[in-house]
Amino acid sequence: MANIKEMEYWLRGRHDDVRLECIEIKHPSFSRDYRFVRNHADGVRVKHEDGVYRDYQPLPLTIKAAKAADDLQQKFTIGIGDVGEIMPYEIDRLRRGTHSTVRPTLNYRVFLTSDLTEPMTSVRGLEITDNQPQKRGAVFSCQAKELNKTSTGILFTIDLFKSLRGF
Repeated sequence: MANIKEMEYWLRGRHDDVRLECIEIKHPSFSRDYRFVRNHADGVRVKHEDGVYRDYQPLPLTIKAAKAADDLQQKFTIGIGDVGEIMPYEIDRLRRGTHSTVRPTLNYRVFLTSDLTEPMTSVRGLEITDNQPQKRGAVFSCQAKELNKTSTGILFTIDLFKSLRGF
């Protein structure tokens, strides 16, 4: 479901207002956090939810959100191009570090060029689950953390609760 700011953009947005797609990749073993913007040639400085401004470097990216699922699971497939020798070095640090069992996390934010102080859309804390190195870059999948891998509680189905049919 879209938030209010996103709905405003699609219904009444300016034709020259560009959506800037930003990704942030983090891991305790990395030498730093990596921030990339998909569609801005010079990079961009934006304000995060914690009130701190951060710089995003331009990088060729493809960002594909998974189709909406019944379980509301957030999933993205992201292709990053031409990261040179940076990411292989960081992956080696990850494997040799004390946090080798922790998966890197990805934060996805969309800003409007007219307002770089608040994200229009934000999906944070996605785990990078699959990495496929390519000749120039990588393609990886990320999704929301699986907090509960076992079924607990009651499933609310129409078979069990007839009054749900109206919803």
